[in-house]
Amino acid sequence: SGRGSPRRRFYGLSPSHLKRQRSASFSSMLAKLLRPACQGALRHGSAGQIAVVAQRHSSNGISEPWPMGVPTKVQELALPTMARVDEAKVLHPAFYVDKDIHDLQIEHIFGKQWFAVGHTAEVSKPGDVKVVDLPDCSVILTCDRTGKLNAFYNTCRHRGARIASPELTSCKQLVCPYHWWAYRLDGTLKSAPHSGFQEARKKDLNLKPVPGVSTFAGVIFLNHQPSPPPLSDMLGDLQHKFARYDLDDLELHGVKYYDVAGDWKLVAENFVDYYHIDAVHPALAKFSQVKDHKAYQARGQHICFVTSPLTDSGGPGDSDQFNPFRRLLPVERSAALFCQAFPNVSFTIYPHSVYTLIVLPSKEVGKSREQLSMLMAPGAKLPGESPERYHEKKEALMSFVSTVNDEDVVVIEKLQRGLQSSSRCSMNGEYVPAYDWPVHRFHNLVLNSLRGTVMEENLTNNLGDEFAAQVAASEQETSISLEQLAVLDTEPLPFLEQPFVVECTEATQESGPATEGECTKDSGPAAEAVTLSL
Repeated sequence: SGRGSPRRRFYGLSPSHLKRQRSASFSSMLAKLLRPACQGALRHGSAGQIAVVAQRHSSNGISEPWPMGVPTKVQELALPTMARVDEAKVLHPAFYVDKDIHDLQIEHIFGKQWFAVGHTAEVSKPGDVKVVDLPDCSVILTCDRTGKLNAFYNTCRHRGARIASPELTSCKQLVCPYHWWAYRLDGTLKSAPHSGFQEARKKDLNLKPVPGVSTFAGVIFLNHQPSPPPLSDMLGDLQHKFARYDLDDLELHGVKYYDVAGDWKLVAENFVDYYHIDAVHPALAKFSQVKDHKAYQARGQHICFVTSPLTDSGGPGDSDQFNPFRRLLPVERSAALFCQAFPNVSFTIYPHSVYTLIVLPSKEVGKSREQLSMLMAPGAKLPGESPERYHEKKEALMSFVSTVNDEDVVVIEKLQRGLQSSSRCSMNGEYVPAYDWPVHRFHNLVLNSLRGTVMEENLTNNLGDEFAAQVAASEQETSISLEQLAVLDTEPLPFLEQPFVVECTEATQESGPATEGECTKDSGPAAEAVTLSL
């Protein structure tokens, strides 16, 4: 009926009914509790599937009820996906084509969680502005005269008119086109013509700020909730994985926008689906082979894997084209890191460059807006290389990643059209666990967001930790404490933040602190070690 407590609505049992059933067997009780969900799910999955879900509930305890406002239809359609990947069904097509479910996702995911909207490099200088249109509002990002990043709702405090359009990228002040109210880039009201307002009144009429503004890895995240939790709560171990990539100092080379005739989730799912590379990306398949993809997953609201090793193929992304991030471990210098930070930003991190996909849903079902950005590692330009040649190589790399994304957009739009037909016949797809574990993880991140809970890690099979073990071993091999270099009577050396190897003779080690020190560093992009001679 939609009335009563969430427990009554979901389980179909009142607290008093539960009390009367205390003497019943646990199995009988469980059957009564799950019956409404199972009956609905039987219309969309097999009886065996329902048994699997019931088994998971009985072993882990009854899951928390769905929050009020989530229709029973959504709960029933979600049930077959909320199991281990080798037992689950692909997320129901209704999640991509149904208007009510589309609006529900915007409310619960983009209305209550952190989400990405752009790069710090886009608003890095005083006067820089970026307008971001969201399904239910518009936001203005600014860099004010002090260099501070701000985010405001794109609405004038006078009558609520829209202040800025997406074409605006730089200005000295924000001026409402309706009555010329003007605001500084820190959001304060500068003037209100003919209003007669005193300064004290103006202070109460500043632009409304977005409550949550934070950055990570050079990406700007927003949160509409008052006093939102720290962004780091969502990121989990990503901060450790990204630690040596210096992503806050990237050079933004190019941006390309796409209006995609596909649901925003399909963009994210396609990114984490490396199963399609051979079929869709002939050039990429030479450089990043399917067989070389390995899980790099740990806790957090994200999906991570790597290609290791990368294969030089004579293309613009080969390892000899640019200098790598200077602090990478040897194992990281021959790998590409792929990460989808939930809900809407994808990172592809090569040893020398990064490209990201930031996707935002549209008001209209089955459509989204995607921003492709390519950024270069600090110092990526080779020694002695002319600026013209460096720019030419960056353009070639941008063309390569754009071609890959163009190919993806074609298949995403075909998938959206296919899901419309799948929804008509209420058909759940099938996971291939060895390849589809990232897609399954993303689907459950979506469902857990609708439920207001975090990812249940036990839904993922054992993925292996081969690459994580290689990173840990490489960290151990290249670690050295600064105390071990105290024998140097010199100023701290600027490259000591890099991984390096110290070579000492036995005579030096036995003779105590040296009276003279000489430290040399190999030059060039291939150098992976520093030789310290005492």
